[in-house]
Amino acid sequence: MSNWKNVNNWHWVSKNCLNWAQKYFDAQLVGLQAERDGNKVAITKVNECVGDVDLSQRKGKLITIYGVELKLTWEGTTANGTQATGKIHVPEVAHDTEADEYVFDVSVDNDSQEKQVLRDVVKKQLAPLMIDKFEKLATAMIKENSSDVYIEQKDKAGSGAPTVGVTKERTGVTHINKTTSNVTSTTSTEKSGSKVNTTTLQETIEFQTSAHELFETLLDPQRASVWTRGPAQVSKQVGSKFQFFNGNVSGEILEVEPDKKIVQSWRLASWPAGHYSTVTMTFNQGNDNVELTVKQTGVPIGEEELTQRNWAGYYWRAIKQSFGFGAVF
Repeated sequence: MSNWKNVNNWHWVSKNCLNWAQKYFDAQLVGLQAERDGNKVAITKVNECVGDVDLSQRKGKLITIYGVELKLTWEGTTANGTQATGKIHVPEVAHDTEADEYVFDVSVDNDSQEKQVLRDVVKKQLAPLMIDKFEKLATAMIKENSSDVYIEQKDKAGSGAPTVGVTKERTGVTHINKTTSNVTSTTSTEKSGSKVNTTTLQETIEFQTSAHELFETLLDPQRASVWTRGPAQVSKQVGSKFQFFNGNVSGEILEVEPDKKIVQSWRLASWPAGHYSTVTMTFNQGNDNVELTVKQTGVPIGEEELTQRNWAGYYWRAIKQSFGFGAVF
């Protein structure tokens, strides 16, 4: 990968590390063994490793984003000499999976009561060893692939090793960092057969980046999973649905002009059922920054402060902190 033009590691650079991850799991999992009371099991093959594994860098910060499904084969011998084989299915190994959240579906070929003890050893003794390997994936990925996305700045004072992004999931939307916005006159709209009194919010936010980078950050699912700190469902396709923060924020993409405008329906889960506002984001490219003007119509009366806080804390502050797009106050 050529990154010689990425001066000071400013731009977003990403490497697909799926092939590397497949080799990592082969090396770390095949041959892994566990035993209990003379009952022994071991992984013999990684049959399938599919999904997305990416290492990204932005302004000197390395970020691991991954989500893969694993299918493996195991074999074992009971204390009395009965042999067995079977399969292990791990639906998801992801950057935001906690150690106690992994799921292991274990099957036994030609199952019998006598072989069940081996299945139990796989789930209770072998699975924790597998989790340990899963938890070390991000560190190993950075160690072995960072040179492809990060340029060492050895000749510059004050430069050092890149920082590492943390991408653990947020469990909800909390109210933080109140922002200043313009609130216009209230209106009323009809939703799901009931009248909802609404108002309009508008604000302009400055980011130290280009309109293109900010546009991609808002609509690219991999980038969005970084600043939302969790799974992000979003795309640039008009008519597609989006969902952030475990469904606390959701809507639909209504209009897209690359690097210029995004129009979307948008709602908080706490709003009246079926009610959506309309958010128009306009990008104004400056010499060394971009101003984003956000106009939101149809915000329910009484929800203004909550809505402003969530934009400020969970969109603008999070984006600036994650990608270095400007000062955070």
